[in-house]
Amino acid sequence: MMTSSNLLRRHWAAASDTEIADSLRSAHTSLKAFSRVTNRAGSLLQSWVKKAAVVEYDHYPPNDVVDGRSGSQFFYHCHRSAETEHGHVHLFWHATASGKRRYFTGNKPNWGTTAPSHLLAISLDDRGLPVALFTVNLWVTDGHWFDAETTLGMVDRFRLEGVPGHVGSCAWITHFVRMYRPVIAELMHRRDRRLARYKDFDRALQNRRLEVTSLINVDWASDLDALEVESTRRKA
Repeated sequence: MMTSSNLLRRHWAAASDTEIADSLRSAHTSLKAFSRVTNRAGSLLQSWVKKAAVVEYDHYPPNDVVDGRSGSQFFYHCHRSAETEHGHVHLFWHATASGKRRYFTGNKPNWGTTAPSHLLAISLDDRGLPVALFTVNLWVTDGHWFDAETTLGMVDRFRLEGVPGHVGSCAWITHFVRMYRPVIAELMHRRDRRLARYKDFDRALQNRRLEVTSLINVDWASDLDALEVESTRRKA
């Protein structure tokens, strides 16, 4: 099975020095943010759950985390029976049907009326460590559907900054996504290729038997080490 490490090592080997430096900066920032949140709350999960009993399908934190300036949004929940996954973080970007930035009023948009568009999800284990990235079909989250390149443009604009009570987890997600941008690109293209197999694309988007449209396992520690090795190799 293809893993994040295979993809990233191949990408980083061909990347420019500037790209490596940017990736390393994002990696260090995400790691520092993860450490701060873990030291303060016990784990990423507890920073959202706040020691409450986790109820299947409920959003954590309640009402989600929303950056009204960037149109970025996420929530954590659990509902799947997976060997390594405790739950997952769904990432969204508010967009119009044409793919432009959707602006909304107020700090907490009404989930039922704003229909933010889904980008990807991050699977976490019970320690709060990332174990996979995946995409879901349109019927799972609604919103608007965009092809891989348009969605990747939204991923590049995705950021969460200074949301009260969630500064650390916002920094982790933002920079984790930047570090894993090459993997996310592969994830999106796999999603599109899978859906392209169906003759009726619109019906495929509503196919209840097709929930997860692409998935790539992640070994964050190994990927951090591989990036450090590549950076050191270039300096030498």
